[in-house]
Amino acid sequence: MALDNHELSLIEILQQDSRISLTDIGRRLGISRFVAKDKIERLFRDRVIFGSTIVVNPSLVGFRRTVFFELKTNPHEPWLAELLGEMRACDMLDGITGEYSLFGRFRFRGEEDFGQTLERIDETMSRSSFKKYRVISVINTYKELGFPFGSKASTSDLDKTDLEILKVLLNQTEQTETARPLSTTKISKLLCNRGIRISQPAVFKRIMRLENNRVILGNMVMVDESKLGIKAKLIVRIKVNPASYEAVARGFLNPMKEITDLYRTGEDYGLLAIARVRNVSQYNSFLLELYNSKDIIDTYTILVLEERKRSLVPLE
Repeated sequence: MALDNHELSLIEILQQDSRISLTDIGRRLGISRFVAKDKIERLFRDRVIFGSTIVVNPSLVGFRRTVFFELKTNPHEPWLAELLGEMRACDMLDGITGEYSLFGRFRFRGEEDFGQTLERIDETMSRSSFKKYRVISVINTYKELGFPFGSKASTSDLDKTDLEILKVLLNQTEQTETARPLSTTKISKLLCNRGIRISQPAVFKRIMRLENNRVILGNMVMVDESKLGIKAKLIVRIKVNPASYEAVARGFLNPMKEITDLYRTGEDYGLLAIARVRNVSQYNSFLLELYNSKDIIDTYTILVLEERKRSLVPLE
């Protein structure tokens, strides 16, 4: 389907805040709230928008470590990617160009979880042709799903009810037949069906607390980027003047719309960015913009050929 300028702007608004009122959407786009509602429903029916979700800080819901794996395999070993994708710790798995052919992001609650997963990957790779992989440890997370992480996050002590609320909010696409976020009344009813009796005002207060403590970083819609004309996903390694990581990451790279995720790693190219662009021309412009920073020394880019697994932070 061809999207008009109003629809493209509407999606951009909803990706920043899916809870925004129809009245405010109409005011920003110069259309009525009824036209805004019709456009959102059409985008949902046409599967441009899949529904609403939230962005959470993984470290505040129990995931103490984020790690990327690069693995070398070949087309005759599809079972290897399938095994990796089935691992609960894996929430992203891509087929990529370059020396390695698979790139995955894994979340761990502690060293024991990491060690057990590493043993499984060792066993899996022992049966592969190349038997080659490497681990990239994340030191700091600056941005995920388009939302920047603060320099400091409040500590958070979550109970069972908090976690159940987060599960509902993360998986709204499974709970609703519209693109609009679930109401707190609906969330209360869903939790009651799961044996957790909680009132609508209590749900509202808990969500506000989770937002104030930066457990919930933002509200957004899930979209099919290909229908927006965004054809390419890139993994960009960025080498920075060692004294300037924080300034470059937070002040220069975080605001870039092309960059959806940004991490500090222990590699020589110490920043790892995940970016999405429409075409080669936009990538070229994006790359030239990177070098507007005198603190960026070098970059190299890997093209994602296939997104094999893409999920949200697993709370189970």
